[in-house]
Amino acid sequence: MNQPDEIVGIIDHFIFQSLDTGFCVFMLHQKGDQETVVRGHTPNVTAGQQVTLKGAWVMHPKFGKQFEAQQCMAVVPNNIIGLKKYLGSGLIKGIGPTYAEKLVNRFGLEVLEVIDKKPHLLKQVDGIGPKRAETITTAWQDQKEIANIMVFLQEKGISTSHATKIYKKYGQTSLKVLQENPYRMAEEIWGIGFKTADQIAQKLGFDAHSVERVRAGLLFAITNAVSSEGHLYLELLDLKKKTIELLEL
Repeated sequence: MNQPDEIVGIIDHFIFQSLDTGFCVFMLHQKGDQETVVRGHTPNVTAGQQVTLKGAWVMHPKFGKQFEAQQCMAVVPNNIIGLKKYLGSGLIKGIGPTYAEKLVNRFGLEVLEVIDKKPHLLKQVDGIGPKRAETITTAWQDQKEIANIMVFLQEKGISTSHATKIYKKYGQTSLKVLQENPYRMAEEIWGIGFKTADQIAQKLGFDAHSVERVRAGLLFAITNAVSSEGHLYLELLDLKKKTIELLEL
């Protein structure tokens, strides 16, 4: 199996972005002033942010060579200019370009550590009172949680497209839901059926003989027989046979 290509760069601007699905098309600025059009599901990224992308090069019939991203990992900048762009992008509620400038000027390269571990120091910046400091701190923790969930899902080989749908449905309880019963997705998330949920469950190390898997398999077998095969009902032995074949037990 071919390894995905990997590219790194800074998001210059978005050509298209859907907040509902996470799908977007953007211009990526790479070293050597190279610019690349990227498309794919890349939620929670903003212009000015550095990203590492894994995917494949494709040829669009109208717009030419593009990079189709299958995984997207945000890279926290480690320089003053990058930090100002990152914080000023609107990703963290309570911080716009003006406060990003003030925060980085005050705390330098330590600004993210201050926000994360020493939020009481934020009030040293002119214009940041208790309320704004709390807003910034809460938004930062939310973004960390989102990042942790997306990293976990992508490390397990779950596509960014599916990871986006999972997070959109379950939010900060995503990991809890997947660890307890990933087959819920087949019933609760449009676009993720039993087979996809089963693949994800296997990647997460779920037991092939689990009650949750068997139950989901039974439900899928019945639903498929009615919707795709035109049956009004299934005999118990037929249902058992179809489920065993489906689950390969």
